[in-house]
Amino acid sequence: MGHSRRWPGARARVGLLALAVGAGGCGTERSQSVDSTRLPPAATPAPNVTTGDPRRPPCAKTGHWIDCQVRERLVRSGLAPHDTSREALPALGPAPRFYRLGRGGLAVYLFADSVARVRAASTLDTVKYVRGSRAPTVLSQASVIENDNLLALLFSKNEQQIERVSDALTAGPPQP
Repeated sequence: MGHSRRWPGARARVGLLALAVGAGGCGTERSQSVDSTRLPPAATPAPNVTTGDPRRPPCAKTGHWIDCQVRERLVRSGLAPHDTSREALPALGPAPRFYRLGRGGLAVYLFADSVARVRAASTLDTVKYVRGSRAPTVLSQASVIENDNLLALLFSKNEQQIERVSDALTAGPPQP
């Protein structure tokens, strides 16, 4: 009873407010029914595009390796690549992209197809560049990682880093 003396007409106002809110949701039968054939199609992202870093444009999924896919795969693997350069890389055809990965470095060559990659890989000195299945030696400069049209040379003696980078890149390029 104390409430009605302090706020005269409060119950009437609450009732009117409830009535107004309830009436706002009502409409004619026609406006409430929804014709699904007249609805615009739902917005969906392009099917062959990945969204990674919002500061970079989307990266198309082609089924073969491209620069942005390599970077995205390294980032998703927790490797934090930084663009840099390195001298004295082997000339294998395409210009390599070089990333700094902690104390190591990764030179990535992207070929037109796997046949061109295999041909270029066969020219590498097997003492300086060892295949991923062999452990690096004192004489070796880099581990070779191959997948589809990608050939990568990882300059690192850290076996854990070699395994992480190898796992990230041998999983294959994003498929369309």
